[in-house]
Formats: sequence, structure tokens, C-alpha cells
Amino acid sequence: MRFTLAQACEKANAFADEFGATILLPISTLSAMTQPSYSRTARVVWPLAIGVAYGLFVRVGMPYRPFGLLDIVSTAFLVVTPFSLGALAVFMAARGERTSPRHDARVAAKAMLLFLLTMFVTLLEGLICIVLVLPVFMVAAVLGGVLAGWLHRRTLDSKGTVSAFVLLPLLLGPVEAALPPSQSEQTVTTTIHIDAPPEAVFDQLADVRRIAPDELGFAFVHAIGLPKPIEADMQGTGVGAVRVSRWEKNVRFEEVITHWQRPTAMHYRFHIPPGGIPRDALDQHVEMGGEYFTVLDGGYDLAPAAGGGTDLTLTTRFLNKSQLKLYGDLWGRMVLQDFHRSILGLMRHRAEAARRA
Repeated sequence: MRFTLAQACEKANAFADEFGATILLPISTLSAMTQPSYSRTARVVWPLAIGVAYGLFVRVGMPYRPFGLLDIVSTAFLVVTPFSLGALAVFMAARGERTSPRHDARVAAKAMLLFLLTMFVTLLEGLICIVLVLPVFMVAAVLGGVLAGWLHRRTLDSKGTVSAFVLLPLLLGPVEAALPPSQSEQTVTTTIHIDAPPEAVFDQLADVRRIAPDELGFAFVHAIGLPKPIEADMQGTGVGAVRVSRWEKNVRFEEVITHWQRPTAMHYRFHIPPGGIPRDALDQHVEMGGEYFTVLDGGYDLAPAAGGGTDLTLTTRFLNKSQLKLYGDLWGRMVLQDFHRSILGLMRHRAEAARRA
């Protein structure tokens, strides 16, 4: 269900009225503990705790979508919430004392790191999501903290100003959700040279026997939690055949062959059957075939290299359905490029070993 901008603003105001006091009351109570009369330790710890509590409130509350308007993978949460979190921590830390931009940046960064650590420890987010959002979270938090410090030094940090920062993500979320939905289709292509003829390389693509852990080498995406492929079993040959891929954590999906030309090309479309990706295998925000991202199709193309051997190209097309087009596209391409290099390295290792045998 979509909303007009006017309806979204009405929903946002209703949300702010209902939940604003819930946020601001504990914040105003805790902020009293940051007055100069309290110990220096308290003035350091409480601002960070308040920032983390605010971030957790928004993170836990957003998925329930009280008015059907708030989303996790959105500018409201991934950019504006850390901006407000950093500002809130600095507002609390700066009460009763003069600060500097460097000090404000440190406070905001510490609050954000503590918030990310808390989400990881409490299993609200997996490692892969923490790593993906870390750059934008840190930049937004520091910018919010520096702005809050600037306002404080000009005695503009009134209760109304603090409240505006606190409510900003909750007001922006409904407005963002009212925007027309859009999708971004991206294509990632990676090529590697293999010292083996195309026929030998092609034979390695269809049936991929069980993969030993050391055959894939290091890949950043696997280090942060993406399951590793275990094997791929080709059922049939030619167009219409199905290659069943099995990964760690009981992940299973199919690649239905759409073009087969030995030894120059093997293309496919992805099919993820129900239950093919268990809930605990991938974070729902980066799940293949999930609400925000899905892989569409791909394939291998082989060409004889001028100096001998084969140039093997792997292509994957994916769809970014999230509100964050630029950032989502960037990370989607980076993740697939890293995965491509890992798989192509495996194909090179096996094809060259078969040629030497």
C-alpha cells in the first residue's frame, strides 16, 4: 500500500505524537545525569548509553512498522538514524562544558561503534550487515555529532533542537516510503585467464565436485559471513538442464540452463526454491531472492586467448529493490566481484590441474 506525500506526513505526525514521548522522556531523565556535578566517568558513559538506547529503540521499532511506513533498508534508518544518534550523544556529552569538533567526532564515533557492537552481540544484525553499513553509519554519526557540537557552542542546543534530531528518522521514514517504488538492475562481469584449452575449462563448469575449504582461497565475503559453496551437480545437459548448487548452512538453489554451447558458453537463470535459503543462513537484509536483493541470471563465457589458454568470464545480473540505490548497488557489485574471483580461481585451479594430469 502506497501513500501520498500529504498522507505520509499525517502518518508521521501521528507516529511522532504517539512515540515521541516514549523516546524523549527517558532521554530527558538520563540527561540530568550528565550535569557537571556528576563524575567525569558518568558524563562520558551516559551519553554513549543514551545514544545506543536511542539507536536500539529505532532499530527494534522500525520492523514492526506501526503505520506500515518504516523500513530498515532505507535512508531514514541507514543514514538519518546514525546522524541523529551521533548528534544526541554529543548533545548529552556537551552539557555544561565547551567542546571541540575533534572531541564531538570522537564521542559520536564511540557511540556508533558501541551501537553496532550491541546489535551484533544481541543478534539484531549479523556480521555481514554490520560490515556493509559500517562506513555510512560512521560517516553519518560523525557528521551529526560535529553539527550538534557546533549548535552547542552557539547555545542553540535547546530541548526543541534535541527533540528535532531525535524525531528526524521517524518523520523522514513515512515521507521516504511515500516515494514511488523503483528498482536498480546491475550486471557484474569478471574475467580470468586459465592456462588450459576451452574444452578442459568447460568440463569443470558443469559438475563441480565437492570443494575443499582451501581451494577457494581467501574471500572477503566469506570472511564476513557469506556461506561458501560446497558443490554443484548438473542434472542433464543442454538447454533446460538444472545445475543444483549447495552451499554451507544448508543453502541450496538451482541454475536452470538457458544457453549451452560447448565449449564457449553456459548461461542460466537462478531459481531459489522455497526453503532453499534457511532463515539463519543469511541476514534477511542481504538474502538472495529476498525483499531487498535478488539474483536474476548469469553465465560463463569462454574464449581462446591469443597467447594460448582460455579467457573465462563470469557474469551475474542482480536486482536492487531497496530504497538505497547508490549504496546498495555499490555493495552488491563489490560482493559479487569478490565472489566471482573466488569461483573463477577455483575453476582455474581445477582446469590447470586436470591439464597437467
